[in-house]
Amino acid sequence: MKHLYFIRHGQTEFNVKGIVQGRGVDSDLNSVGKQQRDAFFENYQQKDFDSVITSTLKRTIQTVEPFINSGLPHHKYSELDEISWGIYEGKVANKALHQDYKNLIKSWGEGDYHVRIENGDSAQEMGDRLNLFVQQAKLLEGENLLICTHGGCMAFLMTILQNQPLSAMPQYRHANTGLCKFWYDGQGFHLLLQNDTSHLPTTK
Repeated sequence: MKHLYFIRHGQTEFNVKGIVQGRGVDSDLNSVGKQQRDAFFENYQQKDFDSVITSTLKRTIQTVEPFINSGLPHHKYSELDEISWGIYEGKVANKALHQDYKNLIKSWGEGDYHVRIENGDSAQEMGDRLNLFVQQAKLLEGENLLICTHGGCMAFLMTILQNQPLSAMPQYRHANTGLCKFWYDGQGFHLLLQNDTSHLPTTK
């Protein structure tokens, strides 16, 4: 039995400027993101985490850096990398891009999981990739695991861990350093917290 603490990475300048980040954009935390990171560490540094798990992208590693620096084992999983937004990655969001995104989410919400932005990931590919991680997570040693990933990944994980269809993904939103906590009893996962930001001085 174990508890899994999933958090989204802290804020980046791309978040502020409305630039599309995905698997192919390896951005750093900005000053606000570092404050969010520090606030999370201040509130959870006494938690007896057994290891820290991140994607391979800098923004997740930087978000849990204080825990890594404290000596906790750190493992990187490419399965936790953000969804690829294909040709839109690195571009400023505009009206046409927003409409394409809305159409994509609508298709996924209707169960058409193979639709994608050009050169991007489909919902089916994301589901398959994250299911691989979930199966590995069940076997990881330790009772308390801190896992830092991305907003898109967390939305998909919410459906996978609760045995919901991927079409439920659009309803889940996660703030920077928003925390989701699950308990794994050896059979299934049970949601205890969802998008908790009580560790932050202000909630945006």
